[in-house]
Amino acid sequence: MSAPSATHLHPDVQAVLSNLDPATRDLPDARVLPPQAYCSDAFFEFEREAVFMHSWLCVGRVEQLPAAGDYIALTVAGESILVVRDTGGGVRAMSALCRHRGHPVAQNCSGNAKRFTCPYHRWTYDLEGRLVGAPHIVRQVPIETLKQEATLPPVRCEVWQGFVFVNFDDGAPALAPTLSKLDPYFEGYPMHDMVAVLPRPQEAPVPWNWKILLENYIEPYHTEFVHPVIHDFAPSTGVVFDPWHPDDNAISRGVPFLAEGGGLTEAGWAAPASFPVIPTLSDRQKRQVAFCLLPPTMNLIFTPDMICWGVTYPESATSLRVSGGLFTHGGWLVPRATAELPDFDDRAARLMEGSRQLGEQDTGVNVAMQAAKRSRHAPHGRLCYLEETLSQFNKWLSAKYRAQAARSGLG
Repeated sequence: MSAPSATHLHPDVQAVLSNLDPATRDLPDARVLPPQAYCSDAFFEFEREAVFMHSWLCVGRVEQLPAAGDYIALTVAGESILVVRDTGGGVRAMSALCRHRGHPVAQNCSGNAKRFTCPYHRWTYDLEGRLVGAPHIVRQVPIETLKQEATLPPVRCEVWQGFVFVNFDDGAPALAPTLSKLDPYFEGYPMHDMVAVLPRPQEAPVPWNWKILLENYIEPYHTEFVHPVIHDFAPSTGVVFDPWHPDDNAISRGVPFLAEGGGLTEAGWAAPASFPVIPTLSDRQKRQVAFCLLPPTMNLIFTPDMICWGVTYPESATSLRVSGGLFTHGGWLVPRATAELPDFDDRAARLMEGSRQLGEQDTGVNVAMQAAKRSRHAPHGRLCYLEETLSQFNKWLSAKYRAQAARSGLG
């Protein structure tokens, strides 16, 4: 995306940038973001560059790439990329666009390959992205010259806790230090013996802005009103918000259960959990659920019986696809003994029934919130103390927006 000049800045982008100060104040003076941030196509394009091209984006798990040649081809924020287990055993990412005329060498699929061949003109690349063949054109340009010119552009890639992340910004800080506040949440989980149940992607996109979904996920203020009974076991009044600092790429909160050993069940949040409680957890971990946001695409939920993860992929200002995160089946890390239970599928079905109920209630709220953003009376409302995580998210977003404005000569 080319940098806009100040004189050509879209009014919707200007409206958001000029009204960020109220959204970045501390509570009790913090307010919601301007409505254009949720429904403007122009602002979404600005945001795609400001946020998604300069942030760490979760694209999968290492279990999806167990052997050399295993790959995932996917589209992230409009960019076609390959995530590959290379011949040296490392995980790397690169653009999937052929260096000839730009057709993807693979698109929205996964598998195992020794080479990637563009279906348009059969230019072929190895697992490191190096050109190894190009039919006919070698009659006019030496293959060695083409090899120097036509390597698939690398994309920064890091693995954290078994999750694979990419970042299109070569100058972005390393990922792991920005997530160090989450280390205590992983303590007690036998990560060396956890099995990943991969998430099933949602079949159709949902019709609201990506931030509306994440805001609803990370704030506890609504739970006693939108989810009566099924969320009562995890009351919002007991929530503990983790402090947030400008270098953090995680926003997190813990919610105590009313009793030990709870989890998501067919009755909502309740005890006993759908799966066996993990015995190596601390007493505190056995008595709470923790919700963590790794903006802009990932969420984590720590419960006494599992770790759950989900990923969101925005497609436009008012649509996105989701997978896992209790939005769809899977996205679960469970002990191997749990995964091998003979009634695992039945237990998972009970968990997903609780997820379905929560999801239906949240869907009505999200649809109404998206419609409200287009109203001439859309509010710039004040945030409640139970929305501390929204205040933190707004600060994270505003820093991204202002950085892009500065890069574009608008700051």
